[in-house]
Amino acid sequence: MKMMNRRHVESDEETIASQGGQMRKPISLRISGARQRACIVRQQDLYEPPVQRAAEALVRAGFDVEVICMRHAERPDRSIVNGVKITSLPVSLSRSSRLRYLLDYARFFVLVAWTLTVRHLRHPYSVIQINTMPDFLVFAALIPRLLGSRVFLFLNEPVPELAATVFGPGIIPSILARVEQWALRFADHSYTVTEQLKQRYIQRGADGDRITVVLNGADPSVRFGAWSPPTGEAKRGFTVVCHGQIEDRYGQDTLIEAVRMLRTDLPDLRLELTGRGKFVDAMLDMVVACDLEDVVTFHGWVSHEQLNDLLHSADVGVVAQKSSPYSNLVHTNKMVDYWLFGLPVIAGRLDAVSRLYDDSVIEYYKPGDARDLARAIRRLYDDPARRAELVRNGQRAQQHNGWSVQREAYLAPYRGMRDLDAEAA
Repeated sequence: MKMMNRRHVESDEETIASQGGQMRKPISLRISGARQRACIVRQQDLYEPPVQRAAEALVRAGFDVEVICMRHAERPDRSIVNGVKITSLPVSLSRSSRLRYLLDYARFFVLVAWTLTVRHLRHPYSVIQINTMPDFLVFAALIPRLLGSRVFLFLNEPVPELAATVFGPGIIPSILARVEQWALRFADHSYTVTEQLKQRYIQRGADGDRITVVLNGADPSVRFGAWSPPTGEAKRGFTVVCHGQIEDRYGQDTLIEAVRMLRTDLPDLRLELTGRGKFVDAMLDMVVACDLEDVVTFHGWVSHEQLNDLLHSADVGVVAQKSSPYSNLVHTNKMVDYWLFGLPVIAGRLDAVSRLYDDSVIEYYKPGDARDLARAIRRLYDDPARRAELVRNGQRAQQHNGWSVQREAYLAPYRGMRDLDAEAA
């Protein structure tokens, strides 16, 4: 079975200092001895693995935890998962028009602000963690913050760079950069996902001592859960897999073109794609135009268990992001998913990833270059020893930078908050 599920947990109360974890002094006293309440807010309809890993880590650290997110058709308005209370607010993001999209943003902001205020008045929060996007969502915690709650901000993505990637340079990225800095100043402490992104925030004026880096990646207990690999399935060719959001910037078109170049030389090559996004129709049209219906399978948006099945049966995982102001500052969760399932990883040589992992860990190609991606796929197809090397070193990278390590960095500011509360009491 191709997976790695290690439990290396180190206690490190000093991590808060080493990770840049200064904490503002408390502005109100709290009830001593009470179990502290934490709330995580995420503007998404899915209870995503990154949110789940954080929420469950807080539960294990002794917090009462609730998550507030958008409504999902297959989830009740209120539920409890592994001790985490999940509230689904009656709003979802519609992409029918830009105006409707903005109105849904505003509606979620108002509902979150109201919900946080009412619940804080009834049972005060010790901390409210806002996970972006959008950055301005952090201000929904204004009243609880004025009444004594601390506010943590988890910046998953560089919003100004994302806007520059999607819309081009101009006034919109400039405005979003200001909002980002206001959000960072408003929060008592912030997280982000790479050192490069932290440095970008500092360049724009943020206080680096109040930003902690927590790398992306799944908690193995969340990724695997109760899943077990399927039995009795015959292997079907050499399978390349790519999952996640389907947008132009994520490079599914580059991957499809690379597969087209290889189909004659590698007749047993298969490509499995999953996800959702604005680029789905264009991607499917490209598959038809390239006459790859018998090579490429698109599964749509799949369940957690279905994705595990696909990853387990694959031979190679591809991170096909194109180079952009956004992509050179971030890592992707899918890269760690591949390592957990014992897959070698092919990825574009983007700055944040290549600075952390060298060529012994990832088979790199020139981002956006289908011919070079085809070369990388062909190399791993032809060279089992190279695949084994990448798997071995990928799992070492996971041991060094995986969730068992990142969890301690993530919890350090919460522990620092508890220390300050104890001093205040």
